[in-house]
Amino acid sequence: MTHRAAVRLIGGAVLSGVMLWPVWAGALEETVQKKPALPVGKTLEVTVEKDSFAFAPQTVSVHVGDVVRWTNHDAQKHLVVTQDPKGATQQLLIYHTIQPGESYEFQFERADDYNFFCAIHFQMWGSINVAP
Repeated sequence: MTHRAAVRLIGGAVLSGVMLWPVWAGALEETVQKKPALPVGKTLEVTVEKDSFAFAPQTVSVHVGDVVRWTNHDAQKHLVVTQDPKGATQQLLIYHTIQPGESYEFQFERADDYNFFCAIHFQMWGSINVAP
């Protein structure tokens, strides 16, 4: 699947089904991961390598209870964002800045498909399939 879709504006830009947040989104609070509610399964690493401006791997498959850890090996900060696909208002599930050399972990509690992206560098995107 390519991501060379046309961009249309609806309070932000939509690029191939991923909501790109407008400038005012920086005022949102960052996600604070609560203590895991489920037994922790495996942890899968998603990295940003130095000067790559890409998440690797770009597509991740995990199970409910698994943890995804984003690690930033780049010299620039990145802002990982994803929406709750089942949320009535498509609220944010993750909105977290990852500074150079730091990581952020999130435990997925519900099976679904989640798209994520960097709200600073819109060419950085990925998807997570969470199976039961």
